[in-house]
Amino acid sequence: MRSPWFTLIVAAALASMSGVAHAQKHARKVDLFTLAPDYAQYGVQSVAFLPVATFDGSLEARRLTEATVGQALRGAGYRWVSPTLAKEWLGRAGGDSLQKALNDQLLRSPRLDSLQAPMFSRIARTRALLTVRVDQFERRELEFNQSGRPATTVSLKAALVDSSGRLLWSAAGSETVEGPFQDPTTNPLGVKSSGLNNMPITGQGGAPTFIEVLNKLLARWAEHFPARPAVAIPAVDR
Repeated sequence: MRSPWFTLIVAAALASMSGVAHAQKHARKVDLFTLAPDYAQYGVQSVAFLPVATFDGSLEARRLTEATVGQALRGAGYRWVSPTLAKEWLGRAGGDSLQKALNDQLLRSPRLDSLQAPMFSRIARTRALLTVRVDQFERRELEFNQSGRPATTVSLKAALVDSSGRLLWSAAGSETVEGPFQDPTTNPLGVKSSGLNNMPITGQGGAPTFIEVLNKLLARWAEHFPARPAVAIPAVDR
């Protein structure tokens, strides 16, 4: 016959395991950053933000991400070449094929390596290149008769390399923002025609906008993006 002490020890162990599992289940995803320890020595003063890469070719995802990333990192103090201008220069240098080659490369890896970086740096006329890849861009809406919370998720990867392809900074992370709880038992405000069926108008909020989620994610990234290094002024002999 097992002693009461044995029973208590087993119960405590199970409770501890349950608590760990609960914590892991509800743990928040964290962003991952890297930064070259000698970043200031590279003397980066200008950055070309190349066109954003997407797996599904979504024009909305690319445009919204480019606009929001540019806004979030503007305060770092660099001279920026915008994705729009970079795309124009890429078109002049190699047409659509070069732009497709860039997108295909970023789908394999979110950074440019020593083989591609020198060429793109010459085309963009900068010492450093910022690339961003959209890994997830999704709004999950609920049907009118479902209960729960709609949600929007954005996942991005980014890398900053110098003109030789050396990795200076990188980031990877995601953000999910939920909308208000939807209760299917709420009386509808009206009815709208949708195809062959009539759909109730509930007046309940839907999934958050992509801009809202991007702003939340990139506010964190901006805190970890390196500021432009000060330019060393040579000493003057007196």
